[in-house]
Amino acid sequence: MKKWLLAIGFVFLAAIGLVACSGGSSAGGDNFKVGMAFTGSKTDGGWCQTAYEGLMKIKSQLGAEVIFNENTQPSDYEKILRDYAKEDCQVVIGHGYEFTDGAKIVAEEFPNVKFIVTSTDIGNGKNLGSIQNSYQSGFLQGIFAANMSDVGVVAGVGGQEIPPIKNDILGYDAGAKYAKADVQVLTAMTGSFDDANKLKEQSLSLINQGADIVMVDADHAGRGGYEAAKEKGHYAIGSIAPEYDAYKDSLIACANIDMATAILQTVELVKEGKFEGKNYLKGVEDGIVTFTYNPALEDKVKPVAKEAVEKAVKEIKDGKLDVMKYIKL
Repeated sequence: MKKWLLAIGFVFLAAIGLVACSGGSSAGGDNFKVGMAFTGSKTDGGWCQTAYEGLMKIKSQLGAEVIFNENTQPSDYEKILRDYAKEDCQVVIGHGYEFTDGAKIVAEEFPNVKFIVTSTDIGNGKNLGSIQNSYQSGFLQGIFAANMSDVGVVAGVGGQEIPPIKNDILGYDAGAKYAKADVQVLTAMTGSFDDANKLKEQSLSLINQGADIVMVDADHAGRGGYEAAKEKGHYAIGSIAPEYDAYKDSLIACANIDMATAILQTVELVKEGKFEGKNYLKGVEDGIVTFTYNPALEDKVKPVAKEAVEKAVKEIKDGKLDVMKYIKL
C-alpha cells in the first residue's frame, strides 16, 4: 500500500512539474527576451543605429534581455531569425525589408514567438507583424526642396533599390510637385548603402544636370551626398537621423524617422499582450516622422520653405492632407 501511495504521489508531483514547465515564461514575465538583426552597423549614424537605440530602450524601459547581430549577410537572414527563436526570444526583430521572406518562413515554424520586420507591410494576423513609415518623410523632403531651390531643379538619390527607398523617392517627387507644380525632380539609385563614393558621384552628376539641392536616403552611404553638396556649394537633405555636427556646411535639414520609439512601442504591445500580427503604420500623426533643421544652417533656411513644411505637418496631423493621394505608383 505504501509503495502504491508513493507511486501515486510521484506521478502527481511529476504532473505538477510538467504543467509548470509547459507554461514557460509569458511575454510579460520577468524573462522577456528580444533579439534583433541589422543589415548594417549599429554605429552607422542612421538606419541601423536608430534601431539599436530602440533595442537599448527595450532593455532599459521594458527590462528585457536583448541580443543582436550586426552586418547580417543575406545568406543568414533566415538563419539568424530562426536562431533567435531557438534561443527563447519572445520577440525577434528583423530590421529592414530584407528580412521579409525569412520572417514569413520562420514565423510559421515558431507560432509562440512574435516576429517584427521593419520597412515592410507584412502581417499574418497571428505572430508576424511589421512597422512601416509610408511616404510621408519623402513628401516633406520634397516640399522643403522645392521651396528651397533657386532654379526649380531638385535631386533625390537612394541607395539599394528596395521598396522603402523607392517609396521615399516617390514621396520626394510627389512632395516637390505638390509644392511647386513646375519643379523638375531628378532621381537616381546607386544600389548600395555602403559606397559613399558612388553616392557622391551620383549626386555630383545630378547637380551638374542643374539641381541645386539634393536629398539622400542611403544609410551611411548618404554621407557622400553631403560631401557632394558641400563641394558644389549647395545643400543636402538627410533621411532617418541627422548628422548635423559632422556636416555643418551642407546638411541643412533632415526628415527624421524615430524608429527607436516605433520599435519600442510595437514591442510594448507584445509585452502587454496586445500585438495583433499586422502592419503598424507609424508617421507624422504618431510623432515618429518629424522634420528638423541644422542649427548651424537654420538662418539659411528660407522662411517660405519652413512655413510650407510646418503647414503640411499640421494638415497631415489634422487629417486634411492625405499624402497617398499624390503618390504616383
